[in-house]
Amino acid sequence: MSSRVLAGETTTTSGLAFASSRQSRRLLRRPKFISNAKKTSTRPKRKVGRGVVKVVHASSASSFSPFQTKLGAIAYDSGYRQLFRLLGYPGCEKEAEQLVAILAPQKEEETECDDGKLSLLDVSCGPGVVTKSIVKSKRFAKVVALDYFESMCERARETLERECENCNYEVVQGDVSALQFADATFEKVSSTAGMHCWPSPVKGMKEIKRVVKPSDKNDRNDWSVLFSTVVLPNKGDKTKETYSWETNKPFLDREAVLDIVRESGFDEYEVVREDRAYILVKARYFR
Repeated sequence: MSSRVLAGETTTTSGLAFASSRQSRRLLRRPKFISNAKKTSTRPKRKVGRGVVKVVHASSASSFSPFQTKLGAIAYDSGYRQLFRLLGYPGCEKEAEQLVAILAPQKEEETECDDGKLSLLDVSCGPGVVTKSIVKSKRFAKVVALDYFESMCERARETLERECENCNYEVVQGDVSALQFADATFEKVSSTAGMHCWPSPVKGMKEIKRVVKPSDKNDRNDWSVLFSTVVLPNKGDKTKETYSWETNKPFLDREAVLDIVRESGFDEYEVVREDRAYILVKARYFR
């Protein structure tokens, strides 16, 4: 069931029965990702090589994540991401199908894909396990896949080169908190299982809003942003006042996630699906 909300309205927490299995709790404790330290410049420098656009930051914190290694990226691709099914995620192919259906719905009069208009930025693409199905759908003129780790970008490039022949895509390394794109570059932006990994979700969503074009208020199917993330499968007696969120931890509940969307300046948002720790949200803003 979905619930549509206009900015400024309040919602109540869903009464879904969340799973609290030991496997789910372990999976939600993801290794800490690198967070950026203060930079000497407002925009990162870019270097291009072998199909990957690398963003070089002036400095970064020294926190280590196994996913920043090539072996870690392979492990994420080969099994870790699939374990998200335990959290309520529908699986990578179905996630891509949902994304395409919401962000690039096929109109009744279409006989072929009108792929000359829509560009998509896929944030926190990881090794491309969802991105590849998005690209193969050919519902977008171009797909730009972005991840913070070079290891993930390399793995994504290998996957897309192998499985997405004759498709228009690009893999870039970048920081969602300081995206290297001009304002209103993309028609659509997506992120699957990524927001809880960002050092500053509000800053990341504000950057996403900056680089995506506004939606048509008169078109109820024109949504510009779609993302999924994780919430506590069973929050127990935890409240907004007692629960302290930090990077790579699940959010408290759906309201905590929607607070981020509201604070980021989106005019309208809707919870598309919830299942255990999984939540899928679409959002848009108008001129």
